[in-house]
Amino acid sequence: MKDDSMFLARFKKVLLTSAVMLGGLCGVAAAQTADTKVLSNQILPKDTYFYMSMPSVEGFKESFEKSSGGRLFADPALEEFKAEVTNAMSSEMQDSLSKVHDALGLTVEELMAIPTGEVTIAVSKASSNKMGLILFMDYGSHESEVKGLLEKASAALNSVDELEAANVEHDGTELTMYTVTSDVAKQTPLAKEFGWFLKDERLVVSNSGALLKLTLDNWAGGSEKTLKNNSVYAYIMEKCESTPGAGLMTTYVDPVGMFTALVQTGSLGPNGAPAGMAIGFFPTLGINQLKGIGSSGEMGGDEFEGVSRSFLYCEQPPQAAMQIFQFDTVDAVPPSWVKEDASVWMATKWKAGEAYAAVETLFDMFQGAGAFESQIENLSTQGPQVHIKNDVIDQLDGRMQIVMSPGDRTSKAASDDMLFAIGVKDDQAFGDLLNKLTSQPGFPGETREVNGATVYEIEPGNGQKIAFTVANSQLLIAVGGNQLEQALRNDNDVRPLADSDDFKAVSEHFPEGALAVTFSRPAEQYRRLYDMLRDGEAAENFPGMEDLFSKIDFSKLPSFEVIEKYMTPTGGYWVGDENGVLMEQFSLKPR
Repeated sequence: MKDDSMFLARFKKVLLTSAVMLGGLCGVAAAQTADTKVLSNQILPKDTYFYMSMPSVEGFKESFEKSSGGRLFADPALEEFKAEVTNAMSSEMQDSLSKVHDALGLTVEELMAIPTGEVTIAVSKASSNKMGLILFMDYGSHESEVKGLLEKASAALNSVDELEAANVEHDGTELTMYTVTSDVAKQTPLAKEFGWFLKDERLVVSNSGALLKLTLDNWAGGSEKTLKNNSVYAYIMEKCESTPGAGLMTTYVDPVGMFTALVQTGSLGPNGAPAGMAIGFFPTLGINQLKGIGSSGEMGGDEFEGVSRSFLYCEQPPQAAMQIFQFDTVDAVPPSWVKEDASVWMATKWKAGEAYAAVETLFDMFQGAGAFESQIENLSTQGPQVHIKNDVIDQLDGRMQIVMSPGDRTSKAASDDMLFAIGVKDDQAFGDLLNKLTSQPGFPGETREVNGATVYEIEPGNGQKIAFTVANSQLLIAVGGNQLEQALRNDNDVRPLADSDDFKAVSEHFPEGALAVTFSRPAEQYRRLYDMLRDGEAAENFPGMEDLFSKIDFSKLPSFEVIEKYMTPTGGYWVGDENGVLMEQFSLKPR
């Protein structure tokens, strides 16, 4: 018997060479798109469990060039810094570029010009017992370059004794296939073979011959049994795309379906048996209600600079474990103590009582009726004698907020200051709970009074102080900065965030009945780090990157005023749907 470890070591080296050749085809690029070409979602089978696609490389590039990011990169004010980076890295870059050319026979520019039109990667099921990974890449007029790279890949692969090469014809198209003959192939059918074919200016690569053949069978896109006609996928795309096909990048995942298919096809090898047992518990846990998650990203448009929508498809009403993740309608306006100097504000309202009840039901299902309550009662007699349900869960009203603001440049910590606000029903009751917990021996903090509230403070030694208290029907937990004290005092010296022009411009896009809302100002989030880079003070916050900072003079960056005009305020929200929840994130157009 051949030694698997020796085979794997050799095989990995050969595959690495081949992967560079094949992967280089799918790098970043700009090219043309063929409007008449059938897209992969019309070809792939309905049983597709993972799908990530860029329908048009050219369209993506054009949209980026018109976006704020593209305009920023093209801003003449950045030319001096770009030249600095190029000069600093020129020797390493030239060495790397030469190695690429020597290995592939193409320059990086020639390699990057190959992808045209669609680039897609997916995991699909070809038949009742076969599934695989598949890659689509349109190469347009670059067929000679692609064939040259594939010839180099074939030459490397043909030198491996444990691989058997064969050319197979299917529906008039030649498939180049490799069968793995070593014992490693016995561990999973996913490692038994791989191959590719070229057709209509498109390269298709897969580790399943059956999937390659099914792809050719569906090549014209006329079958009803394709991903495009998968009801869950179609519903998600309908919710995520502003118009059909508008997405510059789309994703789709069916995690439960993929896990089930991996078990059914024997792809998990010796782990298949326990995994199969786990599937049997999915209905009990409610996990089988999760049918899919997808997203679509767009740039441009009338309202936004960019927008990304995601949809979580879950059968309703939620059952068992899915009941833990239930939310209620949130107040989409920040309270007055959230001030204009905040760079981020997020809010939602969690149904804590329902979540606790779901956990109790699941626990009792496996341990017997009343087991969970008995466990909680037992815990309440130990240590600080806290009853998780009576003292904690029953005191929460579900409101949760996160506020972030730029950190102090003089602080050792390089992160933003954060404040967590969790709604409580009774200040006195929750205050008594904090007092009980902090009165335990060994509590490392100190206390002080601020505006009538007892504030507990801990110094962890990382440059950011942690402070917490209960006030105004909220448990407030601060990490760094003075946001907690600002929230307690709620003085009028700083205007509320709700009154700012940026928040008003974002919040007008929040829908009624949102389950969660977010607001951020990227310019304020990045200003501190940018200024530290420009002033030469950032190196100590990035250990291990001293060589980079010694080579590049970041003082040649333009002033932040040049950069911030490209960073517009952003917002987001979650809204309920009869089949799950829609999540949208957007950035405003520059004023």
